[in-house]
Amino acid sequence: MTDPQGTPPQPSLAPEIPVTAAPAALPPEGSAPVAGTPPAAAGANAVEGGPAVASVAPAAPAATAGIAEATASVSADAVGAVLATVVLAAPSTDPAPTLAAGTVTHLPTVDGGDPLVKDYIQRFRPTCAFHTLAWLWISLGAIGALAGALVANWIAQHHFHRLPEALVGSRKALSLLVNQLVGDCPVSLAGMAVGAVVVSTLGVLFNRKREPHGQEPLFGGVLIAVLYLFLKDAVLCLSVLAAVITLVYAAAIAFRLLALAAGGHRGLRSEVLSEPAGGWPLYTVLVPLYKERNVARNILVALAKLDYPRDRLDVKFLLEADDPDTLNALVAAGVPPWAEVLVVPQGQPKTKPRACNHGLLRARGDYLVIFDAEDRPEPDQLKQAVIAFQNIDVQVACLQAQLAYHNHRQNMLTRWFALEYNVWFRRYLAGLVVLGVPIPLGGTSNHFRTGILRTIGGWDPFNVTEDCDLGVRLYMAGYTTRTLDSTTWEEANSRVGNWIRQRSRWLKGYLITHLVWGRRPLHLIVGLGPWGAFGFIMSVFCVSGLAVLNLALWSILLVYAVLLGIDLAHGHQLAELIATRPGGDVFPRLSWQMVFHGRNEDPQWALLSQVLAVASLCLMAGNLAFILINGLAGRRPGQRGLWWAVLLSPLYWVLISIAAWKGFWQMLVKPHYWEKTVHGLDHDEG
Repeated sequence: MTDPQGTPPQPSLAPEIPVTAAPAALPPEGSAPVAGTPPAAAGANAVEGGPAVASVAPAAPAATAGIAEATASVSADAVGAVLATVVLAAPSTDPAPTLAAGTVTHLPTVDGGDPLVKDYIQRFRPTCAFHTLAWLWISLGAIGALAGALVANWIAQHHFHRLPEALVGSRKALSLLVNQLVGDCPVSLAGMAVGAVVVSTLGVLFNRKREPHGQEPLFGGVLIAVLYLFLKDAVLCLSVLAAVITLVYAAAIAFRLLALAAGGHRGLRSEVLSEPAGGWPLYTVLVPLYKERNVARNILVALAKLDYPRDRLDVKFLLEADDPDTLNALVAAGVPPWAEVLVVPQGQPKTKPRACNHGLLRARGDYLVIFDAEDRPEPDQLKQAVIAFQNIDVQVACLQAQLAYHNHRQNMLTRWFALEYNVWFRRYLAGLVVLGVPIPLGGTSNHFRTGILRTIGGWDPFNVTEDCDLGVRLYMAGYTTRTLDSTTWEEANSRVGNWIRQRSRWLKGYLITHLVWGRRPLHLIVGLGPWGAFGFIMSVFCVSGLAVLNLALWSILLVYAVLLGIDLAHGHQLAELIATRPGGDVFPRLSWQMVFHGRNEDPQWALLSQVLAVASLCLMAGNLAFILINGLAGRRPGQRGLWWAVLLSPLYWVLISIAAWKGFWQMLVKPHYWEKTVHGLDHDEG
């Protein structure tokens, strides 16, 4: 439910009422009471469609006597630990419902670590993000490329009598040596490619049961090729790099526009939510929480508003062992009888997917969904997912609901964030479904068939964007993903530092996902198909990799624009500045020539410069097109006041690029570090 402005109503919380829990309701074996909480805590019963009502379970006389007897023999702190069980009643029309407490279970470590992490590494090591980059194999790839160039030049000179090309420009000793050894440019580049591919093949064959290294040698080969071209001819090197970057940008923009054009369908939705013949299936809801004491009560209220039979819910709050504050806040707010708290074992990596795997192991539902701490799913979302799953092909393993922000009007940053999410979840992901490529899932509100999720191993505990990785994993296993026309309202980051921490983690995870699945390039192409592999590169690598390049390219463009403006102010003509060489001017030119033509220019370079100039104009037009797309596809019914954010979107792209650089650096030095996002900083507008 949303208000007329499109913002979900602020949840109302019940007043705190002291309660006393009967000791007869002891935790099951393996469960532990929460230490450090007072014997009197708050219980709330949020009834959908009405005000929040506090309810408590009356203690039996015998139970009261048992409590008194226990308090006589133990300390007050111990009593608090025993009695710290609080109840949040399920919504019910029964004037006197029978209540039970949700349990708190501390999961043990095995041999000092998390057993599920060890098991995942053993089962899925070739596609696990346990290791990301192998610098040794990058070095071996560079050596292989150099060796390939030397061998190719030797063969060309001694068997085909090809002489090194004449050296242009520099006569430095290093350039002369390079020209003597690998002076035939086409032959050298071909030899580098062969050498890098040979080492890449060895990297896959020698590490099939561990982490294959088919990608890193190719990186090393590219580095050697770029260095070779730079020493051979710096202008040639820069031109080739510019051409490659331009082609990648053009492909990424074209693919994004194609997906947005195809994404007119908003997803699966049923107007009639009739109960299935066999009744509503059991539904597992995983709620991973870490340092979320500020919003622990909010997620309880949001879950209480779900329109789903309470006896068919299997809610699991997943907490970390070193986070007692969130545990105490959750228990104080009231754990409902249809939920339980699982405190996962102390261990590394301390990530959301590691916690979710423990929830998956103990999930009892036919279907499973993840909600984050700040989520407010629409009340009928679970029923919508059940009806959709039962009416579509069994190979559809996942339904991705839409995500949107309820605090979009808080400041300019939240407006930008809201625009981005509206385009991504309302158009782009739906377009990827139509195009038939892997779907980079959102981090929340993904609904799964539990059996299929278990079959593919759940989530990679080492990947900080486990959702993106899981979308590829599902596609690789032959399953598909569809979108669900139901919305989960979230809190948009309203502070720049907090936003950069979150976005840098996302972009780092996208880079890691690309590295993991690119370890075996041929396997990736065969497993996803050529079109699927292309879509994966466009929607995963290009989203993160090009964000890193953007800042550098925009900086160059800004410098050129400033210099061009200075030249124009001193009387130079635009056509003259772009297409003629400097010389003979009263005021020396500051900007450089972009287009080369005329009898004195090399025809090939002239043609290349003209193509790059046209491509650059197309890229600028593409960026302007995305501003227009934000204005059209970024709208959501009820969300107003976004037009200024649309016009200022390029400033948001600069922030994304800054976050991408941080994510790139962390990928190199701290690939598994989970940047914590602080929630509870929002305020709603009525």
